[in-house]
Amino acid sequence: MSLADRAVLVTGGGTGIGRCIAKAFAEAGARVAVSGRRAAPLEEVARELGERGCAVPGDLSRRGESARMVEAASSALGGLDVLVNNAGAFPRAPLAELSDADLWSAFETNAIGPLALIRDALPALRARPGVVINIGSTVARIAKPGVSAYSASKLALEQATRCLAVELGPLGIRVNCVAPGMTSTEMIEPLRARPEVMREYLAATPMGRAGEPEDVSRVVLAVASDDFAWVTGQVIQCSGGFQL
Repeated sequence: MSLADRAVLVTGGGTGIGRCIAKAFAEAGARVAVSGRRAAPLEEVARELGERGCAVPGDLSRRGESARMVEAASSALGGLDVLVNNAGAFPRAPLAELSDADLWSAFETNAIGPLALIRDALPALRARPGVVINIGSTVARIAKPGVSAYSASKLALEQATRCLAVELGPLGIRVNCVAPGMTSTEMIEPLRARPEVMREYLAATPMGRAGEPEDVSRVVLAVASDDFAWVTGQVIQCSGGFQL
């Protein structure tokens, strides 16, 4: 799949799914900026991408960071064609055990940050025109204990996807959401330590396995490509059929 010379910003691009997405875009010919809170992993990814990559450290939960990140990425890449909102916060605990900081972090990182980034990227995206891909989650629509803040914030991101598809479509900007199921990254390591949780998950997954970051990156690249030029406002499940 060719995405030659597309300029792409991937948030949460230093590890896990974001890292895999960034590398996949670069392999498809794109120029890629990776952002995130930790500078060291971002610099490592940028080195791996070579001349096609750059690092833009930033924390989306802080006000004003989105505009700075868009400016830095657009300047380094010569514009912006694709924005992938992958950065996420995953507070996993019963509500009674979540602090105010946990609650705010979930919504600031998973919903408010992406909205601010899309807003500040609009001038660049409408000049191309552009593509926005929000990374959601299957648990946005599944009731599970211990993930109330995470699920609610990801459902907010889904609805923002649909609203923005309607709002930005006349500008030529497509907005979609890719919703992974349980994917083998650092985020699920605590769950892997609980065999009963993994058995329950696999029993509810028709494909019979956890996802890999590459499973998600292939879908993201397809949605970003011109093959999906007539698709907007959709939530595309990438979960092996989890809880169908």
